[in-house]
Amino acid sequence: MPFKSILCPTDLSSMSIKASQKAVELARIFDAKLTLLHIHEYLMDEKEMIMLRVSVKDYKEMQNKRLADVEEEMADEVAKAGGGGLNVDYLQRESNRPHKEILKVAEEIDAGLIVMATNGRSGFVENVLGSNAENVVHRAKCPVLTIRVLE
Repeated sequence: MPFKSILCPTDLSSMSIKASQKAVELARIFDAKLTLLHIHEYLMDEKEMIMLRVSVKDYKEMQNKRLADVEEEMADEVAKAGGGGLNVDYLQRESNRPHKEILKVAEEIDAGLIVMATNGRSGFVENVLGSNAENVVHRAKCPVLTIRVLE
């Protein structure tokens, strides 16, 4: 089954970098488009910033720099993994429910495969809500390759 589009969520941790390396390898094998997705947690909206007396302008400038830095880090990781010449998109989204955003993006880009690390939350929250990888595996409409990295 050739994959035309591969989605790889990453938080730029060492575990997700291993998954992105595998995604680069698979994108090369299948001549597929690779989309790296980084999800930021929702922080504050403008009303909350004003209530807390945070400068909206300064906050937005900080966010824009952060977004640029993350995209640069993702591009560096793809290059280190041998992804030169691949068709790669870098997406960033904001969400407190990463698995839902991963599934949404997978639908938007018509992903044929999702490649992600199995790292996630631990303890009570994971037992109640489940990990992001587990939620994606159970709900994705396409195959999901999970990469387990032992550190």
